[in-house]
Amino acid sequence: MTENEFLDYCKSQVNGPLKDEDIVLMLTAWGGIKHSLGYHKALDDHGINTNESTQGEDNAK
Repeated sequence: MTENEFLDYCKSQVNGPLKDEDIVLMLTAWGGIKHSLGYHKALDDHGINTNESTQGEDNAK
């Protein structure tokens, strides 16, 4: 999904005219989605499994 497709989808979910706050919220959500995708791709690229890290912390307790 591209940014424009995401914004079009968000616009379709809003009734009435868009306010500045709506646009800021949409762009903030898009940034969060892209950040999360990039973070998980970086973990995969470096062979880091987040489940292993969490299990190690649980076992230490």
